[in-house]
Amino acid sequence: MSRHARRLWITHPPTTGPFRLDNPITYCHAGNSPPRNATNQQSDTAMQQREGAIMNEHEYRQRIRRSRIVQEEKKRIRQQLRQIMIVCALACVILLVCCLWSAEPTYANTNSGGTSESCVALMRWPLNGAQVVGKYDAPKQQWLPGHRGVDLLADQQEAVVAPADGVIAFSGSVGGKAVVTIRHGGSLSGLTSTFEPAKTERDVGAHVVQGERFARVEGESDHCDDHCLHWGIKSEGRQYTDPESKTRTVRIGLKVL
Repeated sequence: MSRHARRLWITHPPTTGPFRLDNPITYCHAGNSPPRNATNQQSDTAMQQREGAIMNEHEYRQRIRRSRIVQEEKKRIRQQLRQIMIVCALACVILLVCCLWSAEPTYANTNSGGTSESCVALMRWPLNGAQVVGKYDAPKQQWLPGHRGVDLLADQQEAVVAPADGVIAFSGSVGGKAVVTIRHGGSLSGLTSTFEPAKTERDVGAHVVQGERFARVEGESDHCDDHCLHWGIKSEGRQYTDPESKTRTVRIGLKVL
């Protein structure tokens, strides 16, 4: 008998031929495989499910591994960008220091000495804690409209101090507005400061020094009613200058002989 043969129990055995009932011959079926019952089918199904579960678990682990690799790569890139930003910031600071250092005045060495440096402003603000509320806007031509000075926020009766040394040149009313002027000398010779609205108790021709109180804010102005002080600077040729430019601090290098 072949090893693939399986015993079959005949429910209705033949009555004639070599396979009749009185011939006790085993009736065999030589098929490729035995008939499968429900138990074998369930076993195959369970095996397939286990194989599918194993494959799903393997794919899941692969996805987790790829995700970790991507996260580590992103972290590495962020660290590199942070390092680049730090290097760029340090380079900017170093460049700024070098520029400031090279901007300082230098002089040739002499046998008798070196140099002396100081930071000075040609003028100071006429109000303590000055706050500009109106910028200088020079007209292109003298006869055109413009703003020939700066407006400083001020309260009535607030003290006005001399922006630089000079002499009180005028004190009175101009177009119904109280005006006081100071004619400057020295390095500012030829310049006159005008203040509106302002009044002073000092006489015309009185000498004032920088920072000295010489007037007070009083009255109204065409520039900002009664809550500001207008400060203008003009030359002898009636050319106007931005007062704010005179208050900026500049570094002056003096050669010591």
